[in-house]
Parts: sequence; C-alpha cells; structure tokens
Amino acid sequence: MSRENSLTNKIVGFRNKRSTLSIKSSSAVLIIPATIIMGIVVIYPIITTVLMSFTDAPLVSLSKPSFVGMFNYSNWLMNLDFWRSFWITLLYTFGVTIGSYIIGLLTALLLNLNFPGRAILRGLILIPWAVPEVAAVMVWNWMFDYQFGIVNSLLSSPIGWVLDAAAAPWTVTVVTIWKQFPLATVIILAGLQAIPIERYEAAEVDGANSFQKFFNITIPGLKSVNIVLIMMLILYTFKRVTIVYLLTGGGPARATEILPVTTYLEAFKYFRLGSASAVGILSLILTLVITFIYSKMVTRGEA
Repeated sequence: MSRENSLTNKIVGFRNKRSTLSIKSSSAVLIIPATIIMGIVVIYPIITTVLMSFTDAPLVSLSKPSFVGMFNYSNWLMNLDFWRSFWITLLYTFGVTIGSYIIGLLTALLLNLNFPGRAILRGLILIPWAVPEVAAVMVWNWMFDYQFGIVNSLLSSPIGWVLDAAAAPWTVTVVTIWKQFPLATVIILAGLQAIPIERYEAAEVDGANSFQKFFNITIPGLKSVNIVLIMMLILYTFKRVTIVYLLTGGGPARATEILPVTTYLEAFKYFRLGSASAVGILSLILTLVITFIYSKMVTRGEA
C-alpha cells in the first residue's frame, strides 16, 4: 500500500511539474509578440540614433556619412547654447509638473464631492487632454495674438505673449499645464476614491477639521499615486516638442528652446542629423539621470 501511495505521489508530482513547465512555456510564447514590437518601436530606433550620433550624417544628401567619433558630443557639451537649453528645459519641466499637479489635485478634490452634474463635469475636464495638440495650439495662438487676440483685448496695454522673451516662457508653461492637468486630475481622483471613507468618519468623530483630514488622511493616502504621477509628469514634460515649437519655435531669442526643440531644429532646419542624434542621446541620458535622482529621493523618503 505504501508503495502504491509513493508511486501515486511521484506521478502527481511529475504531472504538476509538466503543467508548470507548460504554463511557463505558454507565458513565454505570449510575450514574444510584445517583445518583438518593443524591439522594433523602441530598441531599434535608439540603437540607430546612437550609431548615427557618431557620424556627420546630413538629413538630405546622397553622400555616405563619415565616422566622427565623439566630435558631436564634445561639440555640444562645450556649447553654451546646449546648457542654456538644458536649464530652460529644467525650469519648464519643473513649472509644468508643479502647476499640473496642483491644478489636478484641486480639480480632483472638487470632482470627488457629490453634487449634481458631477459625471458631466468629469467628462468635460478631459477635453484639454483629448484635443490634438496642433489644434489646441492654433486656438491658443489666436488668443495670444498681439493685435487681435482676446487676451490682449481684455488688457489695458497689449503684451507680446509669444513675441516677448520675458513672457514667452510663461506662455508655453501655461499652455502645457492646460494640456496636461487632466491627466493629473484623473489619476489623483482614482487615488482619492481608493482611500477608505471610514478614515474620514473616524477623524470626524475625533473632532478633526477639513485641513487636518486633508493633511493627515488625504495626502498620506495619495503617497503611492503621487510617486507615479510626478514621474509621469516629469517624463511627459521633458520630451514635449509640439506645443513649444508651434507656439514660439524656440524663440524669441531662444528663450523657449528646450532640448527637444533643439533636436528638432538641428535635424529638420539645419539638416544635421548626426548632430541632432547626439542632442537626442544627451537628452535621453539627462532624463535617465533625473529619473534616477527622483527614484533615490523617493526611496530615501520611504526609508
């Protein structure tokens, strides 16, 4: 009898191992298409850009690109315009991230309340995010027009919103915040609805006011959401090019020339594809550094 039980256990164990191996092989087969697509869409362009950054490849030419080594990188790293664009990119990213989060938080707190028409308002708040960037920028360009714009018509003295080097950075920041804050609203609203209502009820029993509930329940409850959201806002803002380029083209006097715009101008205005590839790779490296620093800050804060 014991031999029969031992044999049965061995058979069952063998079948379990076979089923486990079958599941693992099926999982590997299922991720192969996604791996191939990621390789084509992400990995291959990055490798191609890295290789091109070591050449003097022009955008329009029949001649074969020549290998120039690290010349493009050293040329940009010693160029003051590059570091100026990097500083402008940091300020732009910081302003848009903070503005998008604050407005998104306030909007999410409003939409989390019970009032008539809340479902309709939740749909309307997504319009800026859903509108194509080109169409949105055309409308904003008309609104900020120096002579005929509706914004200047409400002011006693007109302002060159996209023509003045002092006003243009604020203009592109405001338009990008308008475009991006619905993303923050949706994510924060999901986080607010995940906080148990019992915590607020217990706080009311203890006599806590609205500010105490906000800082002791709402903000800690959104901690995990905030970590992911701020990272997303930083990455989305750091690589934006359409809004800035269509509004100002990087001007006036390069006051709004962020690194993605520098890459675009270098490739499609000056036709220096190798040099543009180097700027793109440097921007990618700087993005990874910023992401690493943010991750370390978050990890240290949790510790």
